Amino acid sequence: MMIDVNDASDKEILNFVFEADEEAFREGLAPKQRSLHVIAKVMKRLGYVGHTLAGAGTPPIGGKIAALHSSLYRKSDLEIGGVHGGIFMFRDVFARIHIPIMYGDAAIDPFTLTDLSETQLKWLGSRAHDTQIFLDQFTDIFDFAGGVSNFGGFKIPPTNALEIFWLAALQLQAAAATLSVAFDTRGAIQSALIGVELALKGGLAAIGTDEKMRRKHGHNLASAANAFASAKSGFDLSRVLGAIKSFPPYVDNRYSPEQPGRVETGHIVMKAQYIAGEVMRQITNFSIRAATAQPSERLYP
Repeated sequence: MMIDVNDASDKEILNFVFEADEEAFREGLAPKQRSLHVIAKVMKRLGYVGHTLAGAGTPPIGGKIAALHSSLYRKSDLEIGGVHGGIFMFRDVFARIHIPIMYGDAAIDPFTLTDLSETQLKWLGSRAHDTQIFLDQFTDIFDFAGGVSNFGGFKIPPTNALEIFWLAALQLQAAAATLSVAFDTRGAIQSALIGVELALKGGLAAIGTDEKMRRKHGHNLASAANAFASAKSGFDLSRVLGAIKSFPPYVDNRYSPEQPGRVETGHIVMKAQYIAGEVMRQITNFSIRAATAQPSERLYP
């Protein structure tokens, strides 16, 4: 039934929005994908056909419908998001780092791609050592994202390796999410360790190591790192092995009631992000470090 908008109360329009959103939900559209679908359906229900749904020329009712639909969700539900993300520990506070979806040329300011508050950013900026660690971590996260998402100068990894790298990305994102929102941060450890293992095995796949040989390394991160370094001389093996040495054994950690504390867990996740970035740099032959005017030498880990 078509409704005259002049007779449609806000409650009626909101009910139409609910119905259109439910239809979009059943069709499998995510919340951030539903807005235009909902606007079009409700406007048609109100008798608007052939009108612009967004931008200049959109009838005022279109804006009203969009506002009502947006009110059903949190801002985070409707954000487009990014291609990858990670975490940075400033003292003992965890801040997200997100790598946005980018097209064409894009200006990159690492300090706008984190959820640190303005005051925290000023505090960070007053501490040169911590600022450099932040940039080191941003580089690691961005370099890994560049490989899995085919940014600019990053060479695309072979298909079989790319599939493993994406699995590593999911684990590393889970570790970062746990640190940023969970009640108990220690849940991030297992995801971080599996993320490192998958990143190293993705690197091995990229250099031609078959699945049978990759499986032989099991959860032995040092073994996988050594095998990868044998084919990639630029791989910073000593730094990577130093990071791995600080990790708890994967299986032992899974079943142990004794777990690292908050700060140690943060270091485990950041070192995992470093190793993933270091592997990807060897595969793509590129790093964002040169494009962000930061020191060539890293401080962390």
